[in-house]
Amino acid sequence: MTDPRPHLRVASDVGGTFTDNLVYDEAARRITVAKVPTTPENRAVGTVRGLQRALQLQGADGGAVGYVGHGMTTATNAVIQRRGGRTAFITNEGFRDLLLIGRQDRPSLYDIRQTRPLPLAAREDCHTVRGRLDPTGREVTALDEEGLRAIAAKLAGIEAVAVCFLNAYANPAHERRAKAILEAALPGVPVCISTEIMAEFREYERASTTVLNAFLMPVMDRYLASLSNGLAEGLGLATDVPVMVMEASGGLMTVATARGKPVHTVLSGPAGGVVASAHVAGLSGIGDIITMDMGGTSTDISLILGGRPQITREASLERTPLRIPVIDINAIGAGGGSIAWIDDGGALRVGPQSAEAVPGPACYGRGGTQPTVTDANLVLGRFGADTRLGGEMALDVGSARRAIERVATPLGLDVVAAAAGIIRVADANMVRGIRVVSIERGHDPRGLTLVPFGGAGPMHGSAVARELSIPRLLVPPTPGILCALGMLVADLRHDLVQTHLAAHRDLSGAAAKAILDPMLAEARRHLSDDRVAPDRQRIETRVDMRYIGQSFELPIPLAGFTDAEWTALVPTFHAEHQGRFGHSDPAAPVEIVSFGVTATGLIDLPELPRPPAGDRAPPASARTGTRRVYHESWHDCPVWSREALLAGNEIAGPAVVEEVSATTVLYPGDSARVDAVGSLIVEVGA
Repeated sequence: MTDPRPHLRVASDVGGTFTDNLVYDEAARRITVAKVPTTPENRAVGTVRGLQRALQLQGADGGAVGYVGHGMTTATNAVIQRRGGRTAFITNEGFRDLLLIGRQDRPSLYDIRQTRPLPLAAREDCHTVRGRLDPTGREVTALDEEGLRAIAAKLAGIEAVAVCFLNAYANPAHERRAKAILEAALPGVPVCISTEIMAEFREYERASTTVLNAFLMPVMDRYLASLSNGLAEGLGLATDVPVMVMEASGGLMTVATARGKPVHTVLSGPAGGVVASAHVAGLSGIGDIITMDMGGTSTDISLILGGRPQITREASLERTPLRIPVIDINAIGAGGGSIAWIDDGGALRVGPQSAEAVPGPACYGRGGTQPTVTDANLVLGRFGADTRLGGEMALDVGSARRAIERVATPLGLDVVAAAAGIIRVADANMVRGIRVVSIERGHDPRGLTLVPFGGAGPMHGSAVARELSIPRLLVPPTPGILCALGMLVADLRHDLVQTHLAAHRDLSGAAAKAILDPMLAEARRHLSDDRVAPDRQRIETRVDMRYIGQSFELPIPLAGFTDAEWTALVPTFHAEHQGRFGHSDPAAPVEIVSFGVTATGLIDLPELPRPPAGDRAPPASARTGTRRVYHESWHDCPVWSREALLAGNEIAGPAVVEEVSATTVLYPGDSARVDAVGSLIVEVGA
């Protein structure tokens, strides 16, 4: 008999291959998980199916659900595949080619075959109108309202409009008036203005971000409408149940906000994994970690210091600049579904092409024939012939071996050697990705803990850690659905920025306070609209600073507005510059670029289930068998059930630890211990 009270929190994360779902019972402190194949034709369908499955396993229905969290790759895929809405771009007279010209940067300076991706708004859909503001926001030329109406009359077939005027960050009046005129002339067509998306200087990045938001609005509106209908009809979800969407900064926003600002849902799913990693590692007393989220299509890598993810405002997607707060994630094409191939020079390569959910790796038995990382893991015994991915999907060893032969034969290798080579290449790709977020940014990975998760992460974590001399792994409970868990532990978040260019010496703490006071009031209004109680609000301020003449700035926290606190920003900036770039110039003048406010609504964190205490030796019932696993040679490895392990249990490698959502592989020399919160702490062997 199901419990009708709304005591369940549910969450889903839509990946390229699998959709991960969990149900958390607040009363019983119990988590139930379900992994189902992603449905590319409409990802909302897979989400509803997965939540139905998880609720069925829980013995409940939608009437018991009181909260829904959701993360997805819909926005990211729409940009990669160029499947957004047809977007018109309107800017000042003389600047029609702003998007096309961009910054004139060349990632591959000497590659004559390099081509720039076309803007999301085609040139024939770019229009200009008279009107100009100076850098202070003073009107120089009035806005040509009749010209705007004439442009609107030409926009047949347009699905969204993006407006970005020069210097609008200093005065949004022209953009707001343009929005009113266009909405009246184009009923039903969404109109985005840059000052509502990103009220900052740098017109190209502001325009690019605004166009990207407009481009995503039609597809995200359809997707979120489909999701809302599916939750109501498929789960029987009550209309007053909050449905929250993970945003790129690691915070949560409502579905209504996501429809209006879909650009903030880019990298939504991976952000959930980073937030959950920080939370789970914090429960184990570990604050400095590298996350390695290896799914079916990609591996997403991020750095967390002091328990806080690193946030950047300089990001890009398919070389389209984004100027929004984004968790600093390095995504590489190495996942369980990454395809192995031989390049023109005869070298073995892995990825970035992926078998994705359809047809998937050859071992899935869905028609896939290309060799993938998952097929290699199966051939090497890391998966067993009787393994059921997600508790349901059987794996076909014969199909996996036949797929591996496609690269083994040309290389003159047997199937096992070729499979081991595929794993080594995939691991090397991830090692390079971790170097980008650690060594290249001045952080020594030897002092950090690696947190591998995702469906494939714990299988590769030990090998990657060895290459980087990382001494320890933390494998969270239910690692395969950790991104979904992030939807339950993330806070509500609002970010506000105001550009204000001035030398630091020309401003005072009182002047800074005058600039920030209206921003603080707006931040509190946002939290009040979200119904966040005053004692659950956290508001932080910062100043973006740089040396005069630089093009990029660093965020420096602002603790207060006294003269001493204002003066202290300068040495703090020098120290941050030294740590980030390896040099500083204390004698050089420093300038302020902008002020920022981050408003956080703290949620009530769920009390996650913890394993009962046990002895050092695992119970005999936790061992489910023995499997031959290849680690440069074949080893007879014990296989343990993660769900049956108790706090304090220790396991020596080589070994395999299986659970519904993922498989952890311990290499020879590794030792693992289950800590009090259920995380698997692995001391990596030499």
